Amino acid sequence: MRSLLQEIKKTAVLALPICLGQLGHVLTGVADYTMLGHTVPLEMAGATFATSVFFPIMILGLGFSIGLTPLVANANGAKDSRKVKTLFRTGFKLNLILGILLLGVLLFFGNYLEVFNQPQEVVDVCLDYYYIISFSIIPLMLFQAFKQFVEGLQDTKTPMVISLLGNVINVILNYFLIFGWGEYEGMGIIGAGISTLIARSLMLFIFVAYFMKVEKLRALVPALFHDILSLKYIKEILNIGLPISTYMFFEVTAFSAATFMMGWISEAHIAGHQVALSLASMSFVICMGVGNAGSIRSATLVGEKKIKEVRGVVRSVVLISLSLSLLFALIFFLFNEELPLIFVNGSSEEIIILASSMILFAAIFQFSDGIQVIYQGLLQGIGDVKVPSLIAAASYWFIGLPFGYFLAFETTVGYIGIWIGLAVGLTISAILQVTRYQFSYRKLLKAQFL
Repeated sequence: MRSLLQEIKKTAVLALPICLGQLGHVLTGVADYTMLGHTVPLEMAGATFATSVFFPIMILGLGFSIGLTPLVANANGAKDSRKVKTLFRTGFKLNLILGILLLGVLLFFGNYLEVFNQPQEVVDVCLDYYYIISFSIIPLMLFQAFKQFVEGLQDTKTPMVISLLGNVINVILNYFLIFGWGEYEGMGIIGAGISTLIARSLMLFIFVAYFMKVEKLRALVPALFHDILSLKYIKEILNIGLPISTYMFFEVTAFSAATFMMGWISEAHIAGHQVALSLASMSFVICMGVGNAGSIRSATLVGEKKIKEVRGVVRSVVLISLSLSLLFALIFFLFNEELPLIFVNGSSEEIIILASSMILFAAIFQFSDGIQVIYQGLLQGIGDVKVPSLIAAASYWFIGLPFGYFLAFETTVGYIGIWIGLAVGLTISAILQVTRYQFSYRKLLKAQFL
């Protein structure tokens, strides 16, 4: 029991800053459409739609950058300082290249937002906002290069502080640029986009300043462009980063697809859905942070050739995740009617009623969502990323979404069928991820003694 409590403490200390930092990425978008929801509901729907298009592309990049962390943790555990430094330089350059490519993709999609079959007034109101936040992908990807590197060194507090500071800056700027002050009337949804771009750019500059201040990190910044990309480490990063980004992309696009389906019903449905989804996203990224902590600790132990000790990490991560899932489920069940008021005015009765019912289903799938995401992290830590990504993609897109569509549009279940489909997809993913981990860990343990 004492050893388990020690494992829980180690994981919690590492996970807490990661969770808060991950939460920061979600809160940036949430702050935009929450503050807009208290002014013009149409602009809230516009920000919701724009974010639903932007977020999957952003997640594709963030998932790719996460591949750097277990590699750095493994090299750090093996005391290979040269590899650690080369991984940072290679990861930074790859993130810069990917950020530019993703910006091109976002700008391309901006010309075809009508294909998502949303109300024309929603598309019209979101267009400028969408283009502005699209340019934030480059500073965000460069920020991720610094963040994932230091997390691989088990410094999770610094990214947390910078992420939360970025959110504070975003909220303050939102207040002035959305609502205005004095004789200045504010810019509404455009002001929200500008706030996001400025906040994410400042987060990057703060991280660079931090590296320049810390003696052991200072030399890394000027050396970023001293050499060309290392093909060896590019391959290592791609082998882990691409499957991670793929699974995250398919999960997020599944929820974005659900958002688009809600938009086919009405503007109120898409707004209510976004309220419930925002709450579910917060609980998801917190459990994801626990999984990332498990990934870092597992990768470090694998680098130190301490495979058996990984079992303690698994037990601690699972217990923390289940506890958090229970907490969020209770909050969603008990306060499903009050939570929507965080996002919209009390006068938006239809949105509140719709969101309240969806929040109940978000409560139901808390456990399966938490389990599947932490086992994704644990699998990353022991170097198994390809099969878990296929499991996630199949669970969401081949089972969850089709089933949800069928219930919502081909039966009398209605809009709530979309959430039932999501719950089914997440549950199947959780079962298969746990099964896959048991297989991969036994294989890794056996290989150690061959």
